[in-house]
Amino acid sequence: MTRLPIFVPVAGSHVAAVVTAPADPRGLVMLLAGTGRHNSIGSTFSASLSERLAAAGLASVRLDYAGVGDSTGTVASWTPSDVEAAAAQARAALCVTSDALGVTSFASVGTCYGSRVALALVPDPGCVGAICLAPPLLDAGGASSLHGRPGALGVVSYLRSNAILRRLVLAPLRALRRVRKPRSPAVDMLEHLDRIRLVFLYGRNPEDDHYSSLARERIEAAVQALPADQQERFELRMLDFGPLTTFDGLRHDDQDAILDAVVPYVRACFDLPIEARPEAAVGTRS
Repeated sequence: MTRLPIFVPVAGSHVAAVVTAPADPRGLVMLLAGTGRHNSIGSTFSASLSERLAAAGLASVRLDYAGVGDSTGTVASWTPSDVEAAAAQARAALCVTSDALGVTSFASVGTCYGSRVALALVPDPGCVGAICLAPPLLDAGGASSLHGRPGALGVVSYLRSNAILRRLVLAPLRALRRVRKPRSPAVDMLEHLDRIRLVFLYGRNPEDDHYSSLARERIEAAVQALPADQQERFELRMLDFGPLTTFDGLRHDDQDAILDAVVPYVRACFDLPIEARPEAAVGTRS
């Protein structure tokens, strides 16, 4: 097994990454971390997962997003609804690594923000699957889109303080918000289930992992409309430990259980034999 640090040029910056590869890799896995102080060079989860994937015959690449860790540049945005820059960085790392290793297909494993980057890579021709841990599935619409923007809180507060403006502006916006359903990029990705596998994993306390019943309703309704063979290539699973967004803070046994849960899904993306899943350690909930 080889571990190799690389620097990949992209959009005027250099993205730091680490490639972990067995002697004759049967595929490549893009490991995409969330955001936070524990996530340099792909996070502890990505580093640990890379070792297990190598043992299964799969290479992997994990990176620091631009402006983080050893990568140059600046952080353009950490908004889950806008991962275009991070997806471009991931594609650059994938291109360099796949060319060097001589592999043509890849899967992605992403956590939180990284899961949205993984979903953005699904339409790429070489993608065979995405395993998303604690993915934020819904983008709020309507009046909620005001929040989080510079100066938005002041505008909203001013509108609320004026009775006439509340009636003329906020009331119609709230009505629109009730009618307009939150957008889910994950639903768009379901159309690729004819060639990929897609897995969403949430932890013991789903609300800590960006899960909502509305998200599940939207996803399950979309899946039910698919042909049976495509439905089999999708899974939304609730694990009995977590939250998955704080891997470093979990007990070692729980960390091992998460890794044990993820590896078979990755192997399945490449149609590799799936080892028996330790259901006693990795439970499910409906």
